[in-house]
Amino acid sequence: MTTQRYVTLAAALSLVGTHPLAAQKTPDRPPIDLGAEVEPRRAGKGDPFSGSLIGQWGIPVGAFHRNEDGGGGAGFHVGYALDRARMLALRLDGSFLAYGYVRRSRRVPSYDQLTGQFLGYEDVSYAVRQHQMFTLDFGPEITSLRGRWRPYTFATAGLSYFRSEMNVRPPSSSNDSGDDRAIFSATNFAWTTGLGFRYGSRAPRDGAFDIGIRFRRNDRARYANDRALSTSSSGIVTVTPFYGSANLLTVYAGFWVGPRR
Repeated sequence: MTTQRYVTLAAALSLVGTHPLAAQKTPDRPPIDLGAEVEPRRAGKGDPFSGSLIGQWGIPVGAFHRNEDGGGGAGFHVGYALDRARMLALRLDGSFLAYGYVRRSRRVPSYDQLTGQFLGYEDVSYAVRQHQMFTLDFGPEITSLRGRWRPYTFATAGLSYFRSEMNVRPPSSSNDSGDDRAIFSATNFAWTTGLGFRYGSRAPRDGAFDIGIRFRRNDRARYANDRALSTSSSGIVTVTPFYGSANLLTVYAGFWVGPRR
């Protein structure tokens, strides 16, 4: 009888060991998933690049101020970061500045572009004279990419191209733009220094507002403006360009997209 009790008890214990107890406590922490690790993002070829589009206003200084009042224009810059922190970059700048712009209006006939039917008269504005300066520069830039405020500074060297145009035939109708011809052009070497700051998202790739100031030194420049032009009684235009420094202080603002860190 005793042997039978031991056999029954052993069988009961074996059944309990093969099934979880109903009152067993659930573990405090879930099991750890030892799945595949997530690979970090690979660097792309476009990550070091940055760029901006700006509007600008040029203020002549020195001898250039005695001959010209300044003007407005637009520009761009493209940068390529050289280090992993993206603080040191090479930048390429291009800009356009218009100054000495003289406009005139004229009352001309208007015609339908499809049928050629006369529609009446209207006033059309056209440029009598306009002077421009195109620039292209290259050089280093140092910038901070931490936080929302990012100061930066740069120095570049390149070329300035001065060009003057004059209207030789006013528009004869509302569909005619007249005839503008270049009466002077010249190129000279220049260098620039500038500083500014950018404010925006903490991620440079999301963009930021860009504002700054730049000094441009055109040491040996040849340029023309209205004071350099004279017209004889027979209608012949004579250009006597200025020669010397044409230094410029430029204030600009625009939108910047930074490199990917």
